[in-house]
Amino acid sequence: MRSREMTTSRCPYCHHAFTPSRYHPHQLVCSAPSCQRQRRGAYHRKKIQDDPSYRVQCRESQQHWREQHPDYMRLYRKAREFPKPKVCPERPPNLARLLAQVKNSAAVDLKAFSASVFLISNERVKNILATTEIILIAGLPET
Repeated sequence: MRSREMTTSRCPYCHHAFTPSRYHPHQLVCSAPSCQRQRRGAYHRKKIQDDPSYRVQCRESQQHWREQHPDYMRLYRKAREFPKPKVCPERPPNLARLLAQVKNSAAVDLKAFSASVFLISNERVKNILATTEIILIAGLPET
């Protein structure tokens, strides 16, 4: 009786080591569902790219499904509508202006204190304010 060597391979998707199936010794991808899903998707994309008849078959299949389900997208979008957030009437107008200024401003780290200190200016640089302990706001213009 011959003993088979237990070789291990590394999955190209999750990079974990696995032992190929003894029935499929050339197995390249582990059996995790997410890895198998990626393997099938990669095969499908390559097949569409390389095989013109398969590409036509897929396109016709999609078109046939859309003809059989004409209201699908309208119902899908309607089922996933989210209510618009209510504007808080108690919010002071200065706070709204301040929040808009923080969202679209440049933050400069000031090293004068041991705490993290940021200076917010009027320059329009988007979303670079990091977590801080102290925020100094310089010269908000009156509107």
